[in-house]
Amino acid sequence: MEQQRETLLIVDDSRLQRAVLNEIFSSNFNILEVSSGEECLKMIEEKQDMIDLVLLDLVMSGMDGFDVLKHRQGMPEFKKIPVVVLTTTDTPEVQTKAFELGASDFISKPAEPAIARLRIGNILKTNRRLNNILQKREELRIRSEVDEMTHLLNKTTAEHTISHILLSSPEGLHALFAIDIDNFKAVNDICGHKMGDHTISVVAGILASHFSGSDIVGRIGGDEFVVFVRNITTKEAIYEKAQELLNAISDKEGLSIPENVTISIGIAFTDPYETSYTTLFQKADTALSNSKKSGKQCFSEYGVSSPVSDATLKNILLYTQSRNVASTLKFAHSYPDRLVKISSLAEIHYAVMDKNNHVPAVYIDVSESEDDGQKIWEELSHESWAQSVPVIAICQESNLTQVRNAILSNVISDLIFDPIDVESIKRRIKKYQTHDDIS
Repeated sequence: MEQQRETLLIVDDSRLQRAVLNEIFSSNFNILEVSSGEECLKMIEEKQDMIDLVLLDLVMSGMDGFDVLKHRQGMPEFKKIPVVVLTTTDTPEVQTKAFELGASDFISKPAEPAIARLRIGNILKTNRRLNNILQKREELRIRSEVDEMTHLLNKTTAEHTISHILLSSPEGLHALFAIDIDNFKAVNDICGHKMGDHTISVVAGILASHFSGSDIVGRIGGDEFVVFVRNITTKEAIYEKAQELLNAISDKEGLSIPENVTISIGIAFTDPYETSYTTLFQKADTALSNSKKSGKQCFSEYGVSSPVSDATLKNILLYTQSRNVASTLKFAHSYPDRLVKISSLAEIHYAVMDKNNHVPAVYIDVSESEDDGQKIWEELSHESWAQSVPVIAICQESNLTQVRNAILSNVISDLIFDPIDVESIKRRIKKYQTHDDIS
């Protein structure tokens, strides 16, 4: 196969010298010309991908050849291009200075055509050989670090990279996702291994597209993946990201994968100065197991009760520590089985953020709160769902601090006083849940 002609950039402020050099090299190379050091740097920035070698005159008005070589030190792409210096003064001092600044060779003026062509040809041949070696080395590095099927990081590289981040940034808050494709064995058994491989690749592509370049996304085996997100500011952002992933897979929009394919997710957050990847992964994997036990196609957080499952669809949720409040509300509720007591704000988040759920309202009982609800309202102020789902506060009628904290939170839609008046609560419940809501 005929080799593509390489391109030389001639940098000389003498029109005559440029014409002479053009005459010498144009039969073997493509030629670009500039008449100053400033133009040389600009040309390199604009056309660095097409320039194979620079012929640089040392003595020019304005920015001379030495100045160009100095600027080259701070231009990574320019440093990849060999530079041959043109000079009428090739004293040892001049040569030493030019070589120290990165010049590849010298050509004395006036140039002897045959020798000049041989020197340039040898330098380009050496540069091609070096580039081939570097390219092969990079290909080998990529093969050793990247999963061939999905082009995500492989298990070893993902684990080593995450471990390094944990050790170098132990004080930060980081999150690890453990992700598994649901019903994957059935895909292989029924649709064949080709569809199984395709499904893995599709899920991998979705994971890669939903995270930034600073996040670590890897395939750790079979249909299992990990994602590491460093230096997060709020856990809510991680919950929302998990729900985005669940929705992206379950929607199947534009995805040529079987209908029964979903994913389950386990999430673990680092404790302060936690530096063990193995420990963090075990936590995320435990949370993943909880998601599987809860019916799949959901996410769980390590150390938090199991996520709200499909059994709570269209339920009004109640967060309370008071048995009396719970029993009174159930008595007042037209459909008591649809009033579900929740033990943590995280569980409420799971239920509300699941797009398959319809949660008409959430009761938050602070009547027995030690800090009069201050911490709860602070947490809810950062929850995006609290702006769209009605939140009904339950406060002690005699505790003005509880009432004030609830109102000032700018989160609540309504307020109920404890002790609860049953007839009053029946009227209010109709605002948030009708027969249509739960049918």
